[in-house]
Amino acid sequence: MAFVVKLTPADTEALREQAAREHRSMHEVAVLAIQARIAADRRAAALDELYDATAVEDAELLDRLAK
Repeated sequence: MAFVVKLTPADTEALREQAAREHRSMHEVAVLAIQARIAADRRAAALDELYDATAVEDAELLDRLAK
């Protein structure tokens, strides 16, 4: 699927410079950035679920440690 991303001139120039540093196209750099952001959000969500599960499973221990 294709879509248009409207960038400010400053963001366009930053993307152009990043692409040049990485010897990649601007498109590739943008796609990789989007993929990295999505992966980071998924990792954060998975950690949140782990913390929530631990809080429930170890509630008694956590309560004793808090005192």
